[in-house]
Amino acid sequence: MGQYSNSAFNNFIHDMQMHFSLGLPEVEHWEGVRPLLSRLISDNEFRNVSRSWERKKGREYILHHDPEYDFFVGALVREPKHVAMAHDHGPTWTIYGVLDGDEVTQIFERLDDGSQPGYAKLRLKVRSEAPMGTVDVVPPHIPHAENGNSPRSVAITVRTTKPGSYDQIMFDLETGKTGISRGLDLVPLKI
Repeated sequence: MGQYSNSAFNNFIHDMQMHFSLGLPEVEHWEGVRPLLSRLISDNEFRNVSRSWERKKGREYILHHDPEYDFFVGALVREPKHVAMAHDHGPTWTIYGVLDGDEVTQIFERLDDGSQPGYAKLRLKVRSEAPMGTVDVVPPHIPHAENGNSPRSVAITVRTTKPGSYDQIMFDLETGKTGISRGLDLVPLKI
């Protein structure tokens, strides 16, 4: 049966553990997570379960932190028209799937060489609609932002490791100032 009450989530964790056991090259490995997450976020029962999750700015739910492979699975429940600050995830990969609602993804490119501490010049590279069912792969150190585009949205994240264990850069697009963050508040959620 597995450790979770939702069968789609149990299957996802099993498939993730099998995928991680293959020891694939980094890019191939993380691209291989995309179809696994896509299958999870297409499950209607799992989506219905997520509709009871409380939304709160600055929070990420802990759904699973794998004891063997260290990957982290979280959930973000966005408030209406949520606007995220541009940020990166430091050295970690993040696979981001929209389970419910609609979002907009923005990817930025850094125009400066990073030599001036506390400053970065970014330019919007890609802006794309991210409706329910969209899965994006965000490599390490890529500035981006996911913004809500509906009254409520839920996204499932798969990360290299648990947030809070690495530095992330936050980017102020207007002033160019940067700061360091350890991520959102992590709150366990029983699935």
